[in-house]
Amino acid sequence: MPEPLSWGLSLVSWSGCALVLMLGALVQRVTGFGLAVVGAPLLLLLEPRLVPVILVIFGLLVSLMMVRRYSREIRLDAFVPALVGRLPGNALGLWLLVAAPLVVLEKVIALIVLSAVAITLGRFRLPVNRASLFGAGVVSGIFGTVAAIGGPPLALLLHGLPPDRLRGNLAAYFIVTASLTLALLALAGRVGAWHLQLALSFLPAILIGHLLGAWLAPRLDARAIQYGSLTVCSLAALLLLF
Repeated sequence: MPEPLSWGLSLVSWSGCALVLMLGALVQRVTGFGLAVVGAPLLLLLEPRLVPVILVIFGLLVSLMMVRRYSREIRLDAFVPALVGRLPGNALGLWLLVAAPLVVLEKVIALIVLSAVAITLGRFRLPVNRASLFGAGVVSGIFGTVAAIGGPPLALLLHGLPPDRLRGNLAAYFIVTASLTLALLALAGRVGAWHLQLALSFLPAILIGHLLGAWLAPRLDARAIQYGSLTVCSLAALLLLF
């Protein structure tokens, strides 16, 4: 058997998780979201202890890296209803995360991933108003706390925006909401030194994925990258279900 690393993962498991995070960072840089949608089901198959904390940490980091690039496009005041809705959503998600056993959480996260894929691909047209933003915030809070997948509900409402404006505003939203989610997880005792050590070890993979995404964004069709990554994570989610 491979020798375990000092933080309890074998080299094979660690390498697989690093590749998953690199792919997720690439997809998020190209499309505006996707780190957790790609990462959650695959990491659950490889190392369930990483979900959702590692994904929340890196979702925050990638958003911080993106927000500088698109700072002129950001209109965060338009997200106030969604930010308000995020609070009860976070509370419901935290209750589920603490109360449900791992086997149930795996099924819930698989369903969240498949829902996120359906939302992303469906491109349903919904009115953008205070009520719909609040509702998207609640769903985003539940998804984001349980599986770090907070982007698709907002992207559903905002997909008509120009790509750079969508990326910038989602990045700004993620900075606020990921910080809140991470604080709640820490207060609930779900964040430990082990997570922080692992996050530091995975940092190069995230940076490489982000830089590759920045290079590929103007050269490749973002939709093709998104479709490919969503296919992979959908298969992983189905494996978790069955």
